[in-house]
Parts: sequence; structure tokens; C-alpha cells
Amino acid sequence: MLGEDPVNAEAAKALDEIGIDRGDLAALSVHGPAALNELSRSNKLLAVLERGGQLRFQRIEDSRLIDLAIIVGLRRLREDCSEEKLGGAAASQLLIPYRPLVNEKLLKELELQYKQHVVAESLQNLILEHRLAASRLIVKPEYFLYDKLRRLSVTYLPIRPQIRACFEEGAGDSLRLVISGFRQALDRLVSEGILGKVSGGYSPSERYVLEALSKSSALVRFSRELDHIFKLYLSAALSSPLEQLKEVRFDPSLFKPVKLPDPLEFVDVRTALGVQPLRVDLGIKDFIEKFYGVRRDEVRVSRVAGVLNSAYVAEFELDGSTKRVFAKKYLNWTDFKWFAAWIWSIGVKNFSLMASIRMSNEIYFVNKLMELGFNTAEILHVSWPRKLVVQKYVEGSDFVEVLERSRDAEEFRRRSFEAGRLLAEVHRRGICLGDCNPFSLLFTPDDEIFLVDLEQCSYDDLYSWDLAELLYYTSHYLKLRQVKPFASAFAEGYLTAGDPETLIQALDAKYARVLALLVSPLAPIKLKEAIMSVVRR
Repeated sequence: MLGEDPVNAEAAKALDEIGIDRGDLAALSVHGPAALNELSRSNKLLAVLERGGQLRFQRIEDSRLIDLAIIVGLRRLREDCSEEKLGGAAASQLLIPYRPLVNEKLLKELELQYKQHVVAESLQNLILEHRLAASRLIVKPEYFLYDKLRRLSVTYLPIRPQIRACFEEGAGDSLRLVISGFRQALDRLVSEGILGKVSGGYSPSERYVLEALSKSSALVRFSRELDHIFKLYLSAALSSPLEQLKEVRFDPSLFKPVKLPDPLEFVDVRTALGVQPLRVDLGIKDFIEKFYGVRRDEVRVSRVAGVLNSAYVAEFELDGSTKRVFAKKYLNWTDFKWFAAWIWSIGVKNFSLMASIRMSNEIYFVNKLMELGFNTAEILHVSWPRKLVVQKYVEGSDFVEVLERSRDAEEFRRRSFEAGRLLAEVHRRGICLGDCNPFSLLFTPDDEIFLVDLEQCSYDDLYSWDLAELLYYTSHYLKLRQVKPFASAFAEGYLTAGDPETLIQALDAKYARVLALLVSPLAPIKLKEAIMSVVRR
């Protein structure tokens, strides 16, 4: 059954040494540099038994190629491939280049099963890290390989020599052997609607991202990693937690970190300027220099609005004219604006505080709303390490400005009506703006309305909060006599596509408690009178 080439011969000797009859084998393979025709000793023999076979490890003494045998029953290996019931102690060998010696078909089947598990696990982690923005990512197959190998090299020291021998230098042949299995696993997920093929890579579908976020959390991710570690070292099949380590020859290189590519090198993000590497870490001036060819010292960056703002406008000369881009840096809960808003609105509205979540929301909803036909500022660049997003600059006036500059009552009512109608259309598509203040609506000179500042957007159905915030916040800047015509026209616009009940809910006392301090004491009364008169028509 085993031929006489060096690998087969060494495998046969190893089987004799550990006392396994060839008739008991379901599959047999050698994993490591031997698969690349390199005759070093960093190879493992995977002996899969047809029946029984708790996981065990045995040092091989009399071999110049194989230093350790991993013996496991087929049923246990299947469980390790599908769910890592053994922490991947056996299945992880299928990430290493291998030479099939017995039952190649079964080994390929198990390899595909394990790589599907690895892809699903890494995909979940990627989504938990990048939230809704994960649907804008393009992930190459190499990401899944290196993400898993890096985690294994930290949690499971015995695999380090194999990783080092196969992937640290001259990894081309190793990649060729192992990456095809990942492509097959990824293509299967494409057929299931979990992934889509985009620009030479794979992008998680919106449906899958939303499902993953609804079921998982960072705590789940951390617990899963701990579970893997415990299963690796504390498998019930082992008489001692250190049994598998005892069978490994002492090698100082076990404690030397493995040098592998950063998995994020194989992840891109889609922007209006094309696909860009997610790992690129550019500041505002660096981005302009790289993408527009303008020297850093020729770029003028100014902060937008007040001291609590983390938004900037960069100006530079290009082709004889002044060009601008808008940039926003997302701060964590120490950003006073959102921390104060969260404290003030407890029990009414739950604002997102974490920078990564707010940034992810902005990236996702800028693109989602644009796909749905709304005007949003295109994303030009994303720097995930800096929590920085650069967008197209929108020349326009906010809602307060256009109301204040209205030439007559008719224009005032028309602008109010347009704002109400726009918000109704957004809500009709299941999207809540979250921070729906008058500065989130920009009216351009050609009468288009852009939705900006979308970091609190969500699929929550708290549409009445959007209405209440916009009504109260806008009224703060109006003369008292303007509040009623504004609210009336806004309500008429909203009812072109919105639910009357949502308008009524916006008048609820819980919102008044939070927002009424923004306006004069009589304004809430006028808002209610105007809106109810429209609803009752």
C-alpha cells in the first residue's frame, strides 16, 4: 500500500514504530515540508483510524522526516474539522501542506470541511471588528489562512516548526497547495449567499453581516478563543494537559514567534476612488498627497465648527481650481459630545459611543443610502487604524440656513415640506438616522438634499426619535411665529410616505423631557398644534 519513495518509506517505518496496522487506517498523510519535497524533520504523520481512536500523540524516534505522529479516529477528526471539538489539534494539520498516502479523497473532503469552518470563524471575527462596514470589505483567500495560522502560532506552540518551515520564507509553493481548498470553501459560501465575489476577492453579504451581528458579540469571540485553547491542551482524551507537549522534542524555536504576513494585507475596502487596502494608514494630508499628487505643505486643513467637533475640511489647488475634501475622526466615549448625549437621553435613545461602531455605521449607511437613491457624500478613503474617514465635500447650506434665508413664506414652507418628505422616504426603507438634527441635511445650490453625519444610523425602528429631534432642534433656531408653519409643512411632507402614528409618537412626553429645553416654553405647544392639525385632516 505504501510505496518505496522516501516519504512513503518513512511513513511505513513510523507506523511500525507506533504499532498501527495498515488495515486499521481510514487515511494517512504526512504534513510539513516533505509535501514540498524538502527532506527536513519538521513533519507530522496524521494517522486516521477507521474505528475508535481517541486523540493521542507519539514521538517518532527512528525517522529522518517525521518527528511526531498524531493518531485520531475518523469520527473524532470529523468533529474537529467541523466544530474543533479537539481545539483543532488534529484538524489544524490540514492547513499545512501535506502529502496524502492513504485515501486522498477522504483527506480532501476533511480539508474542505475544516477550511469552511476556518473561513466562517474568521469571517465572524472580521465582522465583529468592522461591524456593518464589513459588507464593504473585499477579502482575499490568503486572509483566512494567515488569520488562522497566526492565532494557532500563539495558542498552539507545537505547530510552530511546521508553520515556520512552510510559510515563513518562500511560501509560494505552500500557498499554491493550501489556498485552493480555501477557494473551494469560499465559493461554496458564495453559492449559499453568505459571500459575493468582488474584484478578485470575497465580500460578506449584507444579510450575513446583519445576522452575524445579531447573534455574536466581542465577548462571544473572546470566549470562543478561550474554548479553543482549553480544547487544545485539556482534551478529555489526554491523561495530562501537557501530554502532547511531552511528546514534542524540545526545540528552542518553539518559543520564537513565527513571522507571518499581517492578514489585513489581504483585505481591501471599496471607496468612490476605487478599491483601497484596508491596512493603509494615511492621515488627511497623506491621503491627498497619495491620491491627488498635491504636496503636504500645499494642503490647508481646518477644523469644522466648534471645539467638540472632530470634523475637518482640507483645501488644496488642483488643475487651476480649489478642491475640498471632508474628513472625520471618530473618538471613543471620551468624545464629550456623544458621552453627554448618551447621559442626557438615557431611557429614550441609545447612542453608539464606540468609535469603531460609529465609523462602521457611517461607512455602511453612506453607501447603503446612496444605493437606495439618496444623496450622501461619497467615501474617498478609510483609515481604520486612525478611525478616519475622508469624504467628498458637499457644497451646501444646512436646514437652518435655508429656512433663515427663505425669501418668503412659500419658500419657507417648501423647504420644510421637502425635509419631511425626505425623512419619510428614509424611514420607509427601514433606516433610522439616529442623530437627525438640522445640520444633517445639506441643501445644495441645485436644490438637492444630502444626508450627512450618519454615524448614529441604524435599522432601529425608532423613527419617532428622528422626527422629535429634528422638530425640536430646528425650532430652537426659529422665531416663535415660524414654529407652527414649519411643523405644519414638515408634517405634510412626512405624510406623503410616512406613518401618521410616527408623527404623533414624536410628540410623546419622553422626548419632550429630553428635547424641550432646546426651545422656548411655548414652542412644544405650537409643534403639537401644528402636527395634530395635519394628522387629523
